[in-house]
Amino acid sequence: MFKTCLTLAFISFLFGTICGQSLPIAVNFQTSYQKQTRSQEGTPGKNYWQNGGKYNIRVNFNPETRELTGSEGIDYYNNSPDTLKKVVFKLYPNLFQAQAMRNVPIAAEDLTKGVTIQTMQLDSINIPEKKRVIRGTNMHITGIRILPGQHVHFDVDFNYTLNKTSFTRTGQVDTGAFMIAYFFPRIAVYDDIDGWNEYPYVGKEEFYNDYCDFRVDITVPGDYAVWATGALQNAANVYQPVILERMKDALASDSVTDIILSADWNNHTVLQNAPTHHWQFEAKNVTDFAFAMSNHYVWKASGVQVDTDRRALANAVYNPAHRSFEPVAGYVHKTMDVISHKKPGVAFPYPHETIFEGLDAMEYPMMVNNLPFEGLEAVQFTIHEVYHTLFPFYVGSNETKYSFMDEGWATYSEFMLLKEMGTVYKDEYDLSSINESAGTDIDMPVMTPTAQLYGAARFSNKDLKPALGFRYLQELLGDEVFYKAVRYYIHQWNGKHPTPYDFFACMNKGAGMNLDWFWQNWYFEKNVPDLGIEQVTANSVVVTRVGAAMLPVHLEITYTDGSKEWISKAVDCWKDGKRRITLSFRKKVAGAKLGNGYDADVNMSNNKRLYQK
Repeated sequence: MFKTCLTLAFISFLFGTICGQSLPIAVNFQTSYQKQTRSQEGTPGKNYWQNGGKYNIRVNFNPETRELTGSEGIDYYNNSPDTLKKVVFKLYPNLFQAQAMRNVPIAAEDLTKGVTIQTMQLDSINIPEKKRVIRGTNMHITGIRILPGQHVHFDVDFNYTLNKTSFTRTGQVDTGAFMIAYFFPRIAVYDDIDGWNEYPYVGKEEFYNDYCDFRVDITVPGDYAVWATGALQNAANVYQPVILERMKDALASDSVTDIILSADWNNHTVLQNAPTHHWQFEAKNVTDFAFAMSNHYVWKASGVQVDTDRRALANAVYNPAHRSFEPVAGYVHKTMDVISHKKPGVAFPYPHETIFEGLDAMEYPMMVNNLPFEGLEAVQFTIHEVYHTLFPFYVGSNETKYSFMDEGWATYSEFMLLKEMGTVYKDEYDLSSINESAGTDIDMPVMTPTAQLYGAARFSNKDLKPALGFRYLQELLGDEVFYKAVRYYIHQWNGKHPTPYDFFACMNKGAGMNLDWFWQNWYFEKNVPDLGIEQVTANSVVVTRVGAAMLPVHLEITYTDGSKEWISKAVDCWKDGKRRITLSFRKKVAGAKLGNGYDADVNMSNNKRLYQK
């Protein structure tokens, strides 16, 4: 107990607290309260701002050489109260630059010069190379001034070579299929917490981008179809009439239908006859743009009624040789439907969601790149990646620092939406990541910035622990209150950039109760999950919180007459600092067993006990 109190005191000393909140608040977050860009209730403050832009991009991709050449015009809006004396760009393909820092393996054949900036202008004035300082995936433009409220225009010509192997969220899938993401120079986020987001992209950690509007023109050979973020603007110019009619029918149907079959490719009835095609897409108020292309993938789709007056298209695009992909379009449909009407009950916000077969498991706005998973994995990875639509795309949290804010929700969805899919797979999950790493020297609190998480505890602390935290809260609050709180958070922060403190406070307000005791224990502290049965008597069972982590109590009681009873106590049974609880029974107890498949526990040996006189 002394150790726990000392830890809390140390955290409070380091972080400080904000009046009205009991959680420790880091200094850079405290400033946002003082400037009223954020409120203590978790809502955007009266002075909240965020920057953004409009991107007009033209790219040409050659699948033979894998060379991508592009030009872009960026209208950038400085909505901050600050004069920007530099601008930071993200050059994500520089992950493959020979001298770049990385925490993922890259094959020698995929090492390149990275992104070449051929020309760059600010308001039609050339930015010389000496003012473009490139360090890995960050490019600093120095010697400029952008005043508060000012709108400026950048023009950039660029090119790079897409990776053939070493598929890391983007690259060549096979000789006729490509997933192309993070391909254009983009302005980094400048926010009220950290200023410029200068976290380098080194492979494992993900992204943090502003909400922007995109108009993208993609030129590819005439035998390739393209799928992308946003809505296709010139479908009649690229597809043959039969495909257009099937697209229309698919959107109107709740059943999965075929839009492109292998026979269509063989019979040359997919695309208009031309040496090249310009594919034109538009997407408004999204955090990124990605596209995929193939000259042999099939396409299945169905329409989902996501709102009273709006349908969205659920797509699966894949290599027909991989039969395990056949049910995926149905899983996409069901996930979009559940998101819209049940969990959490927020209308799917975009015109489509497309799962494209790639060599990874990665989400992009309206797009997903998934391997041809089989069985239960196919269901879980579909649910997980589609749920990312809400977090971090609709609600734009900072993945580079706090990936638990989106990965926790996506992992939570894997087991909370599974029973909605109508499959034969059991509701079970592997908690070994937590049970093997919790309390070890490499374990960290969930609130640890993502870039500081490594080793066996990484998945545990950014994905699984927060997912279980949401599950335990759902059990405490019940579905109605829990999803009411989640919807409140989503409605406050969709299209904006929430922090973890905004999330915690919104959930408190949405649920109508102060849950800081739980956030503190499960997210801020490095606590060990370990419940045990201390004693079994003829009419009672004593459960002990051996580790400091708060967990729900799920107890199977066996009586002397052979009957059984299942007893549950929500996580708040430990709220007042208790370390043991006594459960009494009228019938005589023969023995007790503690825990279910979703209870983290580092020591299972103390979870069973028989009554002994």
